[in-house]
Amino acid sequence: MEPDLTTASSTEAAADASAPPPPCLIRREPILDQNRGLAGYRLRVLWAEPQEPDMDTGAALIETARAHGASAFFAYAPHWIDGTPGLLQNTFAHMLPRHRTFLEFPDPLEITPELIQTLQSLAHGGTKFSIRGDLAAQPGREAILPFCKVVRFDPKLSTKADIFRQSFQHKQAGRQLMAVDTPDKATHDNFMLLGFTLFQGHWPMDLTPTTALTPRQKTLLRLVTLIMGEGEAPEIQACLQQDPELVKTLLDMVNTPAFGLSQEVESLSQAIMLLGRRQLQRWIQVLMYTEAGRPAGYLSPILLQASARAHLMEALSTLVHPEQTVRAEAAFTTGILSIMDQLFQGTMQDLLSQVRVDVPVREALLRREGALGPDLRLATLIFPSDRDAEEDPAPLLRELGVTAEQLDPLVQQAFTWAHSITQAAP
Repeated sequence: MEPDLTTASSTEAAADASAPPPPCLIRREPILDQNRGLAGYRLRVLWAEPQEPDMDTGAALIETARAHGASAFFAYAPHWIDGTPGLLQNTFAHMLPRHRTFLEFPDPLEITPELIQTLQSLAHGGTKFSIRGDLAAQPGREAILPFCKVVRFDPKLSTKADIFRQSFQHKQAGRQLMAVDTPDKATHDNFMLLGFTLFQGHWPMDLTPTTALTPRQKTLLRLVTLIMGEGEAPEIQACLQQDPELVKTLLDMVNTPAFGLSQEVESLSQAIMLLGRRQLQRWIQVLMYTEAGRPAGYLSPILLQASARAHLMEALSTLVHPEQTVRAEAAFTTGILSIMDQLFQGTMQDLLSQVRVDVPVREALLRREGALGPDLRLATLIFPSDRDAEEDPAPLLRELGVTAEQLDPLVQQAFTWAHSITQAAP
C-alpha cells in the first residue's frame, strides 16, 4: 500500500522532527523559459554519505532552507522541490515563500479525504503544486489536479501522442507546461508549438565554429585574452570602448554592493584605476557572459552558474589552502570560464587555443583533472549547466578534505553573489 502523506503517527512525526537529517548538499538545476532565460531552479538533495534509498530528501531540504532562512534560500526565482512526507509534515513547510516555491507530488501517493483536506488547507495559504504528466494521467489522480499549477512532461516517460493530448487538456485548464530533457531541436520546437513555456534539463544547442562569433563575442574574447595575458590598461580600455554597452555594463556591475566600493565609479578610466588588474580581470570574465538583445527581465543561466561556480571555487580554495592566494585566483578563473564553450557555442579546446590560461586551469577545463579538477567537479555538481551529469559527492568531499557542513554556507554565499552580479547585467 502506498504511503499516506497525512496519516503518519504522531510518534513517527516526533521522531522525524527530533532526528536531524544526514549531511547533504543542495544541487540547483536551472529551469529555462522559452527565451532561454532563467525561470527557476529544480532542487536536488545530494547526500554527503551513502544513504538508504527511501531516505526522505524533502526533510533534508527543508532543514537546509530553515538554517539559511527561507527568504534567502529560495530567493530570486521560483524553486521546484519534492513534496515528500517529511517536508509536508514539517511545520516549517507552511512558512515557505508561496510565490517562489512549487511542491512536486511524489510518485507514491495515496489519494485520501485527509490528503485532499490537507491540500486544500495548503492551497488556501498560497502553496503551489506541480506534477509529472504521466502521474497526472494515472487513474484516481483527478482529485489532486485542481491544486496543480504546473505539469511537466518527460519524453522518456510519456509518448508523443500522450504529450500532445494531455498537454492540450492541461493548457485548457490553465496549467503551465514544462518539458524535461528535450533531446533535439525538432522535439523542442514541437514543445514550443504545444505551448510549453518551461524547460528543464537538456536544451538542444547547435554548435557553431568559433569563426562565426558575433562582433560582441569577438570583442569579449579579445578582452579575456588581453586581461589574462600581458595587455596594458590603455589597450584594455580601447578594446572595451569599441562597445559602449559593455562599458555601461561594467560600470553598473562595479557599482553593485557585491563589489563593495566606498565611492561610485563614473568613468571607464576610473573603473580601471580603482579596480586594479586582479579585480578588472574578474569583471571582464564576468562581462563575457552578458548577452545583448535579451528581453526585459532576462536572467542568464550561464552567467549565474559560471559566477556561482567561480565564487564557490575561490571560497573552497581559501578554506582548504588559506595561504595560497594564487590558487584561489586560479580557482575563480576556472569556475568563470567553465561554461565558456556553451556561451560561444564551440568546443573548449578551440576556445582555449585563443585564450591564454595556466596549466592547472587548462587541465581542469579540458579534462576535469589536475590540481583544480576536483574543485571544478564539485562546483559543477552543485551549480550544473544543462548537460552536467550528477555524481556521488562523497568521494569528492573526501578528496578535497571538506565536509558538507563546511561547504553549505559557501554554497549559499555563491548563490547570493551570482544573483547580485546578474542584476546589473543587460
